[in-house]
Amino acid sequence: MSTSSLTGDDIFVSLEPPPLEEDPSHARSFRNLSQIIPQIALERGSFINITEDSLRKELEARPSPHVESPPDETPTKLKQSATNLAQFEEDFNNARADLNRLISAAQNEAAISLDFVSLLISSVRPAAGTTSMSPHLKSHVPVGSLGADRIKSLPYVEDMSVCLGWKTQAVSAASERLAKAAERLAEEAVLEKNYWEQVEKIAVSGEVLSKMRMPDYRGMGVRYGFADAGSTYKEKGIATLRRNVEGKLVVKTEGEKRTKVLSVAIMRPLHGDYVITGQYALKINIETRDGKSEIKQARDLLFEDELFFEIARETRILGSQGVTLDFGNKVMIPLPALRIVIETIDLEDQESSMELDSGPDRVIAEAINVALHLLLSKLHRKNLKAGRSIPLPLGTRTNTPDIGKSEILEPLVSSLAVPPIKDSLMTLIMDLTSALKEK
Repeated sequence: MSTSSLTGDDIFVSLEPPPLEEDPSHARSFRNLSQIIPQIALERGSFINITEDSLRKELEARPSPHVESPPDETPTKLKQSATNLAQFEEDFNNARADLNRLISAAQNEAAISLDFVSLLISSVRPAAGTTSMSPHLKSHVPVGSLGADRIKSLPYVEDMSVCLGWKTQAVSAASERLAKAAERLAEEAVLEKNYWEQVEKIAVSGEVLSKMRMPDYRGMGVRYGFADAGSTYKEKGIATLRRNVEGKLVVKTEGEKRTKVLSVAIMRPLHGDYVITGQYALKINIETRDGKSEIKQARDLLFEDELFFEIARETRILGSQGVTLDFGNKVMIPLPALRIVIETIDLEDQESSMELDSGPDRVIAEAINVALHLLLSKLHRKNLKAGRSIPLPLGTRTNTPDIGKSEILEPLVSSLAVPPIKDSLMTLIMDLTSALKEK
């Protein structure tokens, strides 16, 4: 070993084994070499600084322990001391075996490192490399088969063409998306223009437009019903003005689309049975050209529906006069010389109802149909006037009108039944007068 002087800052570690304690449990209190060597390296640094001379000086500098004459030992103490000595010898042998194993591992690692360095040197200087190479490596690995070189990193050069390419591609994609968006917005603007032009036509025609807020729609709507005119019908007549994919205005009414119109037929007895001699129904165009015509058609059909509803309701009031409601869709009014049938028919059946378009009974049917529409309008006006009138003070006595009064059928039935009764009465009076004159 090489010698080196020790400074005052060096740390000394005792190499003497720890003293054996009287307690046998302390016999294995010291650690093995795998634990002691890292502690020595941490306290004293590398083993290259530890020399034989430094260790000898450290031992000489330590004071010799004072050895007292051993007292008289009993057989029990002698037996315990012998046991501790045997345990110490066993621990010492184990520590020496660990030290030999660690030294062998260190020698093996050093030899492997030497072979690795020798193999690297052999690629540049074969003679110098093979001198320190182990025979095992020479026999299994060719000389100069392992080389090493220094990697030099190339200087970073920014390629502007790549940056410009990515930027050009991004700008081109953005321009294409903007062009498509502009084209789509232009098409949408044309569709919106067509839609609002049709809405403007409806507004100019005098229809009441309003903003609709419904669960499935928020937009423009129109009120085509008769609630503002005094109608108390359950259907208020509200439609939404929607736009389809083609930009056209679509009028969507609430509920199912109505297709029924009121028909009045005159039936007279013939060969013991009653046959239709005249019929009339309001002619409503089936085909609609625009939103304005759709609203007009919806308003007319709503009026027809409400009219038949009121007529069917009043049949219960005039039941004593023979007015009946058959199957819920046909009202029969019997008169002395004829019968009046009021029912609803589909729009497609209007042409068949116009086959009997001549004759006096057809004129009577038309007059009755028009009279029914006028009487419903009169009922609306009456309801509107009653709703606008100022209520009387509480406690004021008024003549309450009959709630069950018929406003549509009763005036019609009365006016149609009076002339035949008048003729019969005049005939009876003339017969009585003639009989009295003869006497």
